Amino acid sequence: MATGSLGTGVLAELWESASDGRVQCTACAHRCTLDPGQRGICDVRINVDGELRLLTYGKVSDSPLGRPGTVDPIEKKPLYHYKPGTRVLSFGGASCNFACQFCQNHRIAFAKPEDLELRDVSPTAAANSATDQHCESVAWTYNEPTIYAEYVRDGAQAAQNEGLGTVIVTNGYFTEEFADLLAPVLDAANVDIKGFRERPHVKYMGSRLAPTLRGAEYLVDRDVHVELTYLTIPDLNDDPEEIRDFAEWAFGLDPDIPVHFTRFHPDYEMQDRPSTPIQTLERAHDIATDVGLEYVYVGNVPGARYSDTVCPDCGKTWISRRGFEASIETDLSEPCQCGREKDVVL
Repeated sequence: MATGSLGTGVLAELWESASDGRVQCTACAHRCTLDPGQRGICDVRINVDGELRLLTYGKVSDSPLGRPGTVDPIEKKPLYHYKPGTRVLSFGGASCNFACQFCQNHRIAFAKPEDLELRDVSPTAAANSATDQHCESVAWTYNEPTIYAEYVRDGAQAAQNEGLGTVIVTNGYFTEEFADLLAPVLDAANVDIKGFRERPHVKYMGSRLAPTLRGAEYLVDRDVHVELTYLTIPDLNDDPEEIRDFAEWAFGLDPDIPVHFTRFHPDYEMQDRPSTPIQTLERAHDIATDVGLEYVYVGNVPGARYSDTVCPDCGKTWISRRGFEASIETDLSEPCQCGREKDVVL
């Protein structure tokens, strides 16, 4: 449906009253303070008469034909240690709270909700569509799920009620209030760490570094399964010292946390750089494993050397991969032949 019928949306939960009819949004780390009639940086949360309302509750960027959602392999998120080899039903919406110059989903991430054809999909309809399409999980991805937190929470609850897993793919730029709202119904998350220096975050993404790191920490502290992606961009965040700083931070979160160094491809407003050399990605892998991280992957590269999941102790292959296709090589519910428990959520 066309979104000329956005209306005033639904009442949000993550906000606080401020003076003179203003409100402060508490979903994302921008914590926008809004005058009546004003929208947040995300363009989907708006102050209506002293209340914060969400314009895109139950509205997704999706074809109006067929069952709602897009069926993906879970490895595409990327999640390698959560329900490997299964299908996940993916949903995305409109706009974002970042302004990444290299965004691969800029068609929806830089659009106001009224400028897109959005489809009405209730939380229950999303869960039912996943079951009908033989998916084991539902994911909120493609654009930043933080900005429509209340819809994600209700969709995740509906999915769990049907025995499905729940996933977000996020830039991590959310608050502790968001983590408290989502963590009870969230099984897994991939947090995209877009470099480990403050200045490029401000210049190229319109954000700061520290809140993203705190977002990942909030989820780990709440026992959500977390994997990290580091989009490795030539001459922006690929310096070996920066990679090492990132790896040391990730090791401090959990030495077993899966880390994905993924290849950059020129897109949107950043087409002046080449695709990431494979050697750069393999160097990042080596730095991270040298720091002590036990599951480090190279992604977005067909036939990459470091795409299989192997036992950190004995080297036995647990899961082999070709692109997004995963082959389970051993019983993941049993310890490895060397006695190590397999760090995979089934």
